[in-house]
Amino acid sequence: MSKEFFVDSDLCTGCNDCVKALPKHFVATDEDTAEVTSCDGADGAKVQQVMDACPGKAIKWKA
Repeated sequence: MSKEFFVDSDLCTGCNDCVKALPKHFVATDEDTAEVTSCDGADGAKVQQVMDACPGKAIKWKA
């Protein structure tokens, strides 16, 4: 099972870099933010790279 992650919509800048990098796991919303569609099968190292590159630091690991 993959570790779960989420997008904090209050911090999301709507750049959609996460959607471009991992389209299986992120989707753009009508509110100009991104959200996680599924954590299943996500490569933790790739998710961490997207988290580190996120300009709003909006992508977080669930506790």
